[in-house]
Amino acid sequence: MSLAYVLLGIISIKYATMSSGIAIAWLPNALLLSFFLIKDIKVWKYYIPFFIIAELVAGYSSFATIQSLQFAFINILETTFAAFFIKKFSGNYKTNFSSIRYVIVFFVIGIIIIPTFAGAFGALVYSTQIDFEAEFLELWRIWYFGDAVGILLITPFVIILRENYKSLKANIFNIEYLLIFILSIGLAIEIFSSTNLNLILPTTPLIFILILLWIVYKQGLLSGLILSLLISFISIYYTIQGLGPFPVFEDVETTIYLQEYIALFVIITIFFGTLLKEINNSKVELEDLNMTLEKKVEEKIKSLQEANEKLTLLASKDSLTNIYNRRSLDEFLLQETTKAKRYKNDLSLIILDIDHFKQTNDEFGHQVGDEVLIEMTKIISNNIRNSDVFGRWGGEEFLLLLPQTKKENGYDVAENIRKKIEYHKFKEVGKKTISLGVSTFNHKEDVFTFIKRADTAMYNAKKNGRNRVEF
Repeated sequence: MSLAYVLLGIISIKYATMSSGIAIAWLPNALLLSFFLIKDIKVWKYYIPFFIIAELVAGYSSFATIQSLQFAFINILETTFAAFFIKKFSGNYKTNFSSIRYVIVFFVIGIIIIPTFAGAFGALVYSTQIDFEAEFLELWRIWYFGDAVGILLITPFVIILRENYKSLKANIFNIEYLLIFILSIGLAIEIFSSTNLNLILPTTPLIFILILLWIVYKQGLLSGLILSLLISFISIYYTIQGLGPFPVFEDVETTIYLQEYIALFVIITIFFGTLLKEINNSKVELEDLNMTLEKKVEEKIKSLQEANEKLTLLASKDSLTNIYNRRSLDEFLLQETTKAKRYKNDLSLIILDIDHFKQTNDEFGHQVGDEVLIEMTKIISNNIRNSDVFGRWGGEEFLLLLPQTKKENGYDVAENIRKKIEYHKFKEVGKKTISLGVSTFNHKEDVFTFIKRADTAMYNAKKNGRNRVEF
């Protein structure tokens, strides 16, 4: 880093300074500011001595040691204060140019406020200790604009390059980008090396603003900064040689026009690139938000569907035995009788009632009675088909609908259930029996007649001694 500081100082003196001694861009301070913005504040103190040495080396041939130390003191104070306040007021200690807020803070503090004070101190050293034929305000302007332009050119480039260097790989092999890049460099050399003032005006270089905006839009801010850096160096090099559109003025005016031009298109490039990135990030966030909202909506819909299914299930099931309730049985009866009529299918119906169930409730209590109902429900459910419809008809009465079942098969099912119940020993109450009535659907009758015949058969079973099956 110290070596780079020295090299940038040499480059600034030899290739970025007018013959009158006015620096168009002072680059070392930009490198210092980049370093302090990238590094954590806690480690700054470990590197400052190396920068002081670098300043002494860079100014060895031009300034006395005490003067170089003063310049080092000013430069380090300028860059550390700028970096500290940029970090503080940007609201984000991560160094980046991804938000307009950061860019504005960087420009106001790093380009305007801090270099203004640094320029005053630098001008004071020049005016009191160095034989330089210039007024204090001119000395201040030289220092201030040299620092500001240098920071504009180098600091954003270094920071963004550090964080986005991987994106260069895509651009290196992008033929369209390389072609525009090469043509832009060729055009810059042509414009700034021209001596034909009839064709090239001081406003002609503004064309590069459009080119830079296009590059930033297509390839990103880093690509735009690389091109702006090269164009700036080309413009500085040829302007110092007295070529191009700016040297038509005196040295001071030429320097001012060139510095304003460089500052203008670099600032526009950074603002446009950052704004574009912010918009793209907002789009990504919006897309992510939409995806999240869609996912949440889908989850809500799914939850509602599941809740509706549960509600439907609860509405269709008996709360005690968890088999179909009377309402559901009515629907199944209507559906199955309609199908039987349409397709001429067999359909049988069993209605069963627990014998002497009131006596069980009176003797053992309703809780025991409920347990008998639940246990009996399980026995019957385990001895019927999945296609059979089993439900609680009311109280201790149950209904069993048997699709595709003839009369004799319906009887066999009923008899099998009766035996299972008869031979089962219930907790608390011991043995229990049931009476069952069976009917087979007549395609000419309605559902009510169908049910009534099964119900009548069940009551006949009770009259004829209980624990039996009747048609």
